[in-house]
Amino acid sequence: MYGLPRCHQFADAFDNVELKEKARAFIARNLQHLCRMEELCELSSEQIKEILSLDTLDVDNERKVCMAAIQWIKANFSERAAHAVDVLKCVRWHHFTEKDRMYLDGLKSQLFIKNKPLCSIIEDISASQGADVPATIQNSSKRIGFSAKEMVIFFGHRKEPFLCYDPYSGDIYTMASPLTSPALTKSISSLAVCVSPDNDVFLAAQPTKQLWVYNAVQNSWQQLAERLLARERMDVAYLNGYIYILGGRDPATGLKIKEVECYSIQRNQWIFVTPLPHALHLFELITVGDCLYAVNNKRMLCYVPERNQWLNCASLKRSEFQEACVFNDEIYCICDIPVIKVYNPSKGEWRRISDIPIDANIHNFQIVCHGNKLLLITTTVPQWKKNRVTVHQYDTTGDQWVNVGTMLGLLHYDSDFICLSARLYPSCLEPGQSFISEEDDVRSESSADWDFEGSSDIDSESGSSSSFSDDDWQPPEGLRVERIQRNGHLAPAENRASHINGQLGN
Repeated sequence: MYGLPRCHQFADAFDNVELKEKARAFIARNLQHLCRMEELCELSSEQIKEILSLDTLDVDNERKVCMAAIQWIKANFSERAAHAVDVLKCVRWHHFTEKDRMYLDGLKSQLFIKNKPLCSIIEDISASQGADVPATIQNSSKRIGFSAKEMVIFFGHRKEPFLCYDPYSGDIYTMASPLTSPALTKSISSLAVCVSPDNDVFLAAQPTKQLWVYNAVQNSWQQLAERLLARERMDVAYLNGYIYILGGRDPATGLKIKEVECYSIQRNQWIFVTPLPHALHLFELITVGDCLYAVNNKRMLCYVPERNQWLNCASLKRSEFQEACVFNDEIYCICDIPVIKVYNPSKGEWRRISDIPIDANIHNFQIVCHGNKLLLITTTVPQWKKNRVTVHQYDTTGDQWVNVGTMLGLLHYDSDFICLSARLYPSCLEPGQSFISEEDDVRSESSADWDFEGSSDIDSESGSSSSFSDDDWQPPEGLRVERIQRNGHLAPAENRASHINGQLGN
C-alpha cells in the first residue's frame, strides 16, 4: 500500500500514463493513511500539487488536505519554502468553517508560516471566512470524500443494477453492475461478494471464473485476473491484501471442491493454498482479525494464513444455518429462525442473544455490519411484484432489536437479494428512486396489468447464490437446480423449512 507514492514517481519519470492514473487514484483514496508515512513527503512539488488539486481526494474536511500540504513543506523546508505558496494554494480554504478557527490560528503561529506570502494567504482566509476568498486560491468544488457515507448495498438479479441504501436517511441510489451484457447474463447464474476494510468491493461470478473490483469514483467495475477454478455455491472473503475463494461444487461434475484459491491483489495473481479438511456448502466465509472462518450449521473451520493451516473450532450445532457476519470481532449467526448465536474467537465459545424479530410474512433475512452498528434487514413476501424492506438495529446494551424503520413505499427489486455495507460516494452513484413505489400507487394498478410470471416467485428454483432467478439459465446436464438461501448460498429444496407460503425466506 505505502509504495504507491514511489510508484507514482516512477510512472511520472517514465511517462507511464496508465500506471500513473492508478497510483494517483490510490493515493487520492488513501491520502489520510499515507499522510502518516514519510513516502508522501518524497513527491516533487509538481506531484504533490497534482495530488492536492484532485477533486477525488477521499477526505471529509479540507483541514486534512491542508495537513498533508504542511507535512510536505515541513519535511524539507529549506528547499521547499519557495514552493510553499503554490502548494498551499491547492488547499480549498473557503471550505474551512468556524470549527477550524483554532487550527488556522495555530497554523499562523508556526515559525515557517511567518514568511510573508504564506501569512498573507492565511490572513485572507481568516478575514473572509470563505465569503471573499481571493480568486487565486479559490476552488468551489468539494472533495469527493465530503459526501461519502456508509451504505447498505443490495445485490440482486444480475440484469439489474445494485441498490445502495442509507437506512437512516432513506436515501437510495444505484450502483452499476458488471453483468449487464447478454453474454454474461446467460453464463453467470449467481454472485459471491465481499468488502475489504478499505471499502473495496469484490465480486466473483458463479459458475464462471471472473472476479471484479468496484471503482467507487467512476461507478464502474474492473475485471481482475481469471480465477483458477469454476465453482458454484462458493463464498469469497478478503484478508490482509488477499482474496480467498473456497467451497462449493464443480459446475460440470457436481463434485464438492476442497481446493482453496488465493488471489494476491498486489500481484494480480492466483495460487492454491492448503485445501479444506472437509468439503463445505451452505456456509459463510468471514474474516476476524488475521484469520478466515468458514461456518455452517455442522462445523466451523479457521484458516491461519501465516501457518497455511486449517483448524477446527467449536461448531454451531444447529439444524439450520441462514446467515452470518462479523461485528465487534465476533461472529453473529442466524441459525434456526429466530435463533441467533454469537461466537467469540478469543474464548472459543458460543452464546445466544435475543431472538430476531419475525412475522409470518418475512421472506429474506440479512445480517449486516454497518459501520459501528449491527443491522437486520428483512423483506416481506413479495406483493404486487414488490417487497417491503424493514431494518432493525441491535442494541448491545439492552440485548434487543430496535426497529430503525421501513423503507418508504415498496421495493421493486429481486426479493432474494444479499446485502453488504461499504463506504460509498453518493455523488458518483445514480438515483435509485425508480425502484421505489408508493403502496397506494401499486394498489391502484389494474390486476390485468400485473405480470405474475415476471415477478420473483418465492417457490421458484434457481441456480443462484445471491438471489438470481432467471429462466434463461440452465444448469449443466445431470445437475439438479437448487433454491438459494438468504446467506448467498444454495439450499436443497428438501432442506427448506415450511412456511405459511411454502418456504421460509426463500
